[in-house]
Amino acid sequence: MLAAVAISGAPMAGAARAALPLDGIVIALDPGHNGGNAAHATEIARKVWIGSGWKPCNKVGTSTTGGYAEHRFNLVVAKAVRTRLEALGATVFMTRTTNDGWGPCVDKRGKFGRGVGAALLLSIHADGASSAYSGFFVMKPGLVEGFTDDIVGASATLATAMRRGMLDSGLPVANYYATRGIKSRTDLGTLNWSDVPAVVVECGNMKNREDAARMTTASGRARYATGLVAGIRRYLGR
Repeated sequence: MLAAVAISGAPMAGAARAALPLDGIVIALDPGHNGGNAAHATEIARKVWIGSGWKPCNKVGTSTTGGYAEHRFNLVVAKAVRTRLEALGATVFMTRTTNDGWGPCVDKRGKFGRGVGAALLLSIHADGASSAYSGFFVMKPGLVEGFTDDIVGASATLATAMRRGMLDSGLPVANYYATRGIKSRTDLGTLNWSDVPAVVVECGNMKNREDAARMTTASGRARYATGLVAGIRRYLGR
């Protein structure tokens, strides 16, 4: 393609920009929990149907021993992921963009991806296990008849891609629960209600000293964002 002719040092008006890797791709991000959940105990305790049973609308989430809240971490990382994806040309929608509300419920979070026409739904979380445990793991939907039939296969591919992206970014895989970094779940409403490939990534254990140190620094959160974006790009082949 011929380069645009510059006039007085400025590019020609209306010159087409180069195509970006994620042009035309829509991605849904779900920062887990919400900052106002604790103040709305009755609302988040309300049970919603998730296809395999009844679960609370939402939960408060965990925190580091120093008091850095998971809901805050989830939102900060999600915004960093959004910024990077948009710079690559993607259109990004988030289930929440502030940290002072409550919810939305897990069924609404799950339905969000299809509602915005997304290619995938990534739900970002952090765990609150025993301090001896560390590392990330990815949860994918198991088979729930009438709910996840249409996304099980693609979600498994997405989960593998997300694990690779996190590993390639130097993030440690969990030494507990899902020791190979991936776990199938049939009891998570965000996954069961999704009609687009979906995963939940537990970025690390907030009760573990090393994981918490990473989560509470800007450089550490940037590493998580790098890993998540790398996983998304690997899944999309872009």
